[in-house]
Amino acid sequence: MSAVEIDAVVAKGAAFLRKRLRSGVYGLSVVGRDTARASDNSGHIFAAAFIAEAMTGLLDEIDRSLILVRILSEENEGLWGYSPPERCHREQSLMLHVDSDDSAYALRTLQRLGINRPPTRLLSFYRKPERMFVTFDSPAPPSLTTDVSVAHNLLAHPEVNANIFLALQGTHLEEFVNYDVLLQSQHENGFWPSYFYPSPLFGTQLALDVFHAKAEFAGPVARALSFIVQTQNADGSWGTQSDPYEAALAVAALAGRPEHKTAMDAGVDYLLSSMAPDGSWASQACVWEFQAGEGDVWRAFDVHRVYVTARCLTALRRSTGALSVVS
Repeated sequence: MSAVEIDAVVAKGAAFLRKRLRSGVYGLSVVGRDTARASDNSGHIFAAAFIAEAMTGLLDEIDRSLILVRILSEENEGLWGYSPPERCHREQSLMLHVDSDDSAYALRTLQRLGINRPPTRLLSFYRKPERMFVTFDSPAPPSLTTDVSVAHNLLAHPEVNANIFLALQGTHLEEFVNYDVLLQSQHENGFWPSYFYPSPLFGTQLALDVFHAKAEFAGPVARALSFIVQTQNADGSWGTQSDPYEAALAVAALAGRPEHKTAMDAGVDYLLSSMAPDGSWASQACVWEFQAGEGDVWRAFDVHRVYVTARCLTALRRSTGALSVVS
């Protein structure tokens, strides 16, 4: 399919995202044992970051204002969390009101929308001896882990560090980007595992964005790209269930790499064939997990078809060069 035809598909998807954005229903559905604390529309800061990325150059002033209002209304002294503070107000969980991951997404989105907010507050999560960022501002000694447990929530996680590094790159705080954190967390098979995001392609695409245009990391990048290509399904998709979400992550990672154009084109064809008539993409994949307590795992799903649609649009726009890694 030509770039012009893909642009028409992107326009249809953007119209769907705009409608959802203006309805206010564009978060993730969270399911857990403690249903009183779960929600069918949470994580707006997280979702808005990907809407803004997918619609770079396509947002009108109403769209832009809606995203800005959402971000600023959930700000907590220069930081952000997965949900507004009032949803989780117990004293013992105050440190969970904000986290470095959502804060980095908010700051990156503000930058994308033309608001210059220095990422200085992220340094409250920085641990100098280890030269890495923790996800929650806990006094516990940090270490890097993807081994999921309640006790490990307060440690450092590779995909969160990658997200923060993207927020710091190109700023006066770039010295705090520690590429060794990502190099040491790459799996022997080439992908980057995540702590909070089940898909192996989530952390992989993030890390590849961090290493974008940095020739000194050609080896790790090549191993990651090889993993992506080797795990592609026969129908051009990725994932055990041939899922558009997994395909979108893979296509976005492969975009702009001529040596893998065949795999990318097959992935693009799969995405185009799996788009719904209303301009959205649906996925059954668990997007995010949080160990809320012993035996209580919160799992987030994109029941409103916004987050996955945004990821698919980003992948398609990257595939044509309409959207770059650094935008």
